[in-house]
Amino acid sequence: MKRAFILLAFVALPLHAQTGFNKQEFQTRRDKLFEQIPGGMAVIFSCTTSPTDDASRQSPDFWYLTGIDAPDAVLVMVEPTKKAYVFSPKKDFFEIFIGGPGLQEDTEARDKYGVQPVDIKNFLQYVGKWAEDVKTLYLPLTPMDNRDFSRGEVASAEARAVQHPVYGRTSDRRETVKRIMEWLPQLAVADVNPILDKMRWVKTPYEIERMRKSGKIGAEGVKQAMKGTKPGMYEYEIAAAARYIFNKNGASDAFPPIVASGPNTIIIHYFRNNRKMEAGDVVLLDYGSDYDHYESDITRSWPVSGKFSADEEKMYRCILEARNVIFAAMKPGITVNRMKAIGDSIYTKNGFKKEYDDWGQYVGHYIGISVHGVSPYDDDKPMEPGV
Repeated sequence: MKRAFILLAFVALPLHAQTGFNKQEFQTRRDKLFEQIPGGMAVIFSCTTSPTDDASRQSPDFWYLTGIDAPDAVLVMVEPTKKAYVFSPKKDFFEIFIGGPGLQEDTEARDKYGVQPVDIKNFLQYVGKWAEDVKTLYLPLTPMDNRDFSRGEVASAEARAVQHPVYGRTSDRRETVKRIMEWLPQLAVADVNPILDKMRWVKTPYEIERMRKSGKIGAEGVKQAMKGTKPGMYEYEIAAAARYIFNKNGASDAFPPIVASGPNTIIIHYFRNNRKMEAGDVVLLDYGSDYDHYESDITRSWPVSGKFSADEEKMYRCILEARNVIFAAMKPGITVNRMKAIGDSIYTKNGFKKEYDDWGQYVGHYIGISVHGVSPYDDDKPMEPGV
């Protein structure tokens, strides 16, 4: 009897399209960091392998400096030699069979990325040797942001996790930083995150090109969702219409879609998306696309039946006016507080001063590799070209 063997391969689909790797772009970023850590050594962590079938999304800081998607890796930059190394684990046969070769198995990685791949088993040996020639160790002492959450939001989540009566524990990342400091007690320690925040705040032409593409894809997805809306649909159908456009154009979710209708619209981050929409409802879609690691984040509200009530239209036109005037004022030198003041005059004029104040005069947030992008965290700091 003949036997037939079927080979099953699990291929992970890319989270986003990539339009071509630009080694010089990432080298220039590393060179700028070297300039700001004289006599130092910086250690930056990648994401960790996801325990589920979902692909791991690279940590923004690691991606910003390397353009490498490898999980479970560590970037080490040694300023005295101006050399950068990426430590990552070698994959065994089964791991390669399931997910393909990793960074250590890529014989062209050094030339492609401009960094030296090193087996992570040698991390302590190499870092200990380099520590003899540096004075300061630059580590992420404040929480690392991720695709969905800012550093501050991650810090709040970590604080809640520690306080949990059953599962409470310190984050793995904090434990890792603590261990590295214990391994190298002779070095002064500094926080690398404020340096990276200042760098990431101002976008390069390379980044702006990708953010524009992500924004256009996000806008087309929202338009498609609007066109198909009608009473009797479920909220998740709105998300599906937008996601189809994202995926068709080589993008994926920047964050889980928020589709809130009727009473759900007052929940800021509503993710259930399972309510059946009714005539007379307003639906809010808060969604964005991830294109080549750069995010869009678009929020729009519209009537399920196709026509606003008089009161709804009044508020809509007020918000539209505020948006247009703030956009017109956004030039180098403007501050967040100036934008808030512009909004205050318009909301007050239209009779929505209380609502604006109740929401803390919120006008928006920074964006980039992460949805809630990094910044100097100073609402009076004048913005620069590229922000």
